[in-house]
Amino acid sequence: MVMTNRSPGKSGESKICHLWFQWAVIFPFIAFLPALFAAENDETAKKTGAAEKAALVEELPKPEDVTLTTNDGLRLVMSFYPGTKGKQSMPVVLLHAWKQNRTYYTQDLARYLQANGCAVAVPDLRGHGDSTRLMGARGKDEPINAATMSTSQFTLMVTQDMKAVKEFLWERNNAGELNLDKLCVVGAEMGASVAVDFALYDAIGYDQGEPTYGPLQLGRFVKALVLISPEISFKGISMRRAMLHPAVRSDIAVLIIVGKGEEKSLNEAKRVYALLERDHPKPDPDKKADQQTLFFSPLDTKLQGTSILAEKNLKAEEIIGAFINLRLVKSNQSKTWLWKERKLPHQ
Repeated sequence: MVMTNRSPGKSGESKICHLWFQWAVIFPFIAFLPALFAAENDETAKKTGAAEKAALVEELPKPEDVTLTTNDGLRLVMSFYPGTKGKQSMPVVLLHAWKQNRTYYTQDLARYLQANGCAVAVPDLRGHGDSTRLMGARGKDEPINAATMSTSQFTLMVTQDMKAVKEFLWERNNAGELNLDKLCVVGAEMGASVAVDFALYDAIGYDQGEPTYGPLQLGRFVKALVLISPEISFKGISMRRAMLHPAVRSDIAVLIIVGKGEEKSLNEAKRVYALLERDHPKPDPDKKADQQTLFFSPLDTKLQGTSILAEKNLKAEEIIGAFINLRLVKSNQSKTWLWKERKLPHQ
């Protein structure tokens, strides 16, 4: 893999107040994470006005534009928002929908998650945005376009594009900038399909075919998925195949978000939820909320995909932030996902 930084951001810990949410009311007895997930800002956040919040965002490390080269020669362009908590930063990958690009996330959600302790990677998947040049057999770049791509190219979003992103995060883990073992992938529509299939690729240990190599961990870094308006199948990428693997269907926490005002999308999201429901622990009112691992959040809108994020009244950003906080910070499981230097088998 070749990595080139076009505009490196500043490094080091940022002196900001992390605006973690304190979630006062959670409904663990149902399998839903509603839009009114009882979010209350902590006391510091409550006292912080709009001007102060804007100043805090300005203090965050600037995003880096990074170009990665996949094993099949794609020039994959990505925006990376460095974490502010060093080895405690949680890596989050944001995957756009078909015929969209990374800018659908970089305006708001990426910065929001960065301000809440995440290191955020936002790639243009192949054929989209700035990732439209593929090295040909004669060493000359050839154009690649989402509208005309073959089905096999969509599969390569998982085995090539996402693998390159994972290797980038692997390097940042070893630099002490994030904890790869708390990886969360957020995907909208097509991006949701890529996220789930990547979770399978991660579960089997990528090209090695095993998640471990002796004492070395090679996969199973994905601990959480956020699926926005997901579809069971998209251009050859089927969630059913991934969810046959026990490590995907039961070991990974999942949040599903969908606009309930559009029947087709709602029904498709319910089908995805049904594939997962039986393999996740049933919510118990007597247990702590952090034991819940599957959430379904139908929002009162006809909007779908990244358009849900653009409508601030729906508070989708807060819902995603709450889910990440609950599963990757507060849960008992998260206490076992400690930072480690990640060596490769040949090292």
